[in-house]
Amino acid sequence: MPISKRAFAALFFVVLSACDAGLNVTRKAPEAVALPDGLVIAGARGWCVDSASTQTRNDATTVVFGSCAAIAQNALLPRPPVRGVVTVSVEEAANGTPPAEMLEAFLITDQGRSALARDGQATSVDILETRADDNTLILHAVDRSGWPVNAAEDYWRAVFDIEGRFVTVSLVGLSREPIGRADSIAALEAQIDRLRNANAN
Repeated sequence: MPISKRAFAALFFVVLSACDAGLNVTRKAPEAVALPDGLVIAGARGWCVDSASTQTRNDATTVVFGSCAAIAQNALLPRPPVRGVVTVSVEEAANGTPPAEMLEAFLITDQGRSALARDGQATSVDILETRADDNTLILHAVDRSGWPVNAAEDYWRAVFDIEGRFVTVSLVGLSREPIGRADSIAALEAQIDRLRNANAN
């Protein structure tokens, strides 16, 4: 579920202001949020919940993560290894996730690219790379349909299953500070591991 442009713009302002975070050691930022059904959406190290941007809409919840230091305005809190925004979206219905290979085949079609595009237009999205393994799909795409001015047009996304829920993790970097392929994949994998560990039975 795409987050609103206004929310993304607000959080990117916070990210860009991270270097000005103060030294108020009493300020904290939440590292996780529990959904009503008990599923825990937790951030990898350095990523904290931006409560103002997190939203529930159309039977899905999207939790937005930014730098803990930036959100809390506390330079002593940890920062993620890359500068950008992570979103975790979870479908409310526990219907499971299709096999990664099936998702991969769907998303490269016009209908699939329309589903990825913020404006719903297939022509707005170019898929640069896909990788399906361990029942997880990772893709790298460009979306030209109206990101905030400071956001990069390209993003990385992982799609997988937690307790029968359809989960997507997206990473968007800054236009002036692109995130490399290896760092992007590492950030996605760290977030996937954190989510699975937080919900391990």
